[in-house]
Amino acid sequence: MDAPKKLSLLDATLLVMGGIIGVGIFFTPQLVAEETHDPRAFLFVWLFGGGIALLAAFTFAELGGTFPRAGGWFVYLREAFGPFPAFLFAWIVLFVVSTGAVAGVTSFLAQQLGAAFPGLLRPEGALESGLLGARQVAALVVLAVTAVALTGVKRTALVQNACMAIKLLALATFVWIAFVLAPSGASAQASPAAADPVSFLSGMLAALRPVFFAYGGWQMAAYVAPQIADARRNLPRALVAGILGVIVVYGLANASYLRVLGIERLAADPDFASHVAQAHLGEWGQRGLALGMAVSCLGFTIVTIFATPWLYVAMAEEGLFFRRIAALSPRTGVPTLAFLVQAAVALVYVYASTLSKLVDSVIFVEWMFHFLVALALLRLRRNRPDLPRPFRSPLYPLAPLAYAATAALVVGSTLFTAEAKLVFTGLAIVAAGALVYRPWRALIGRARG
Repeated sequence: MDAPKKLSLLDATLLVMGGIIGVGIFFTPQLVAEETHDPRAFLFVWLFGGGIALLAAFTFAELGGTFPRAGGWFVYLREAFGPFPAFLFAWIVLFVVSTGAVAGVTSFLAQQLGAAFPGLLRPEGALESGLLGARQVAALVVLAVTAVALTGVKRTALVQNACMAIKLLALATFVWIAFVLAPSGASAQASPAAADPVSFLSGMLAALRPVFFAYGGWQMAAYVAPQIADARRNLPRALVAGILGVIVVYGLANASYLRVLGIERLAADPDFASHVAQAHLGEWGQRGLALGMAVSCLGFTIVTIFATPWLYVAMAEEGLFFRRIAALSPRTGVPTLAFLVQAAVALVYVYASTLSKLVDSVIFVEWMFHFLVALALLRLRRNRPDLPRPFRSPLYPLAPLAYAATAALVVGSTLFTAEAKLVFTGLAIVAAGALVYRPWRALIGRARG
């Protein structure tokens, strides 16, 4: 008899939103304003990014309803293209993307706790007793969140839901400041769009990268599909509803920033969120924002640490990882060893700060797999029309085609505009995965006996 499912539709929807809304919305608007210099273009870029995220959600929703299995994205690539590209995807997720992101976000969390509670963190290099270093705090957060995840699916979801509520409260505070406290017409002085069409288009394209980064993370809910009640129906619903919810939240937040600051002041101030909170709510408002951002980091960390190990479970079930990785605790129903392996790799990133550059180098590589998963839907529709599809992507084939075109644009623009060392490092990580694929399979085959 199957164990009862743990996550409701609401839990799954908040998981989608929690995987997207981290701290990017408190920083990326400045980068977007810096590239666009026009309020209409600024809002259009955010709306366009949300539209692409929704088309991507349609793609994942159809695939998720068809294959409601642990591992999500990994499973879709394997079903469409075989184990090799699926392995490469899992390779960069385990050794760079998720573990590196956890280390980076928890380090930022530690900084925000230091801003909210002055004196909590000791200065870099200082050895005073009774104080914690930022790395120690980050490591403690990784261990604490892993411990919560090991207690079971529902308890983890409850903590994540609470963090999500605090994130929304922090963003609602900015809306309240903009439309209640701030003087009316604060953003009346807006710059016109760039007179040079080429510069304007180039700025719009550059602005899309941070927007896509801010909208990323919806796919993590698909990793835990077996833990969602009636996953064939509820996973697609959660993906679509979660993206729509984030589009609304981001729209309100960015409209608030524009109303309070205007486009030029927003573009000129990387620390705009903190300054707005301090100007209208005083020092305690600034501290409250820092604490809200710390909780936002915590929520993102919970989603990543909880969801990603199910990808390693899928690898083990495919014969690409040790069999024990897929073993679920009879008491909690979670893959204990997978959680511990992930925590160990994340802690290496926490204490080896030079590895942080690896995370930046594979952002565009991850978009190669976005491109592949869009093609996976097209391929499976053509080659396996008999598969059950409780959710069919609206406007097919527009959604996967637009999603694939966007992913190709991100990869192509990065290859031509990013620092050569960054591009080389990202491609080298993928090449390393390709080189170890066959020896790794042979090793796992011998270990599995």
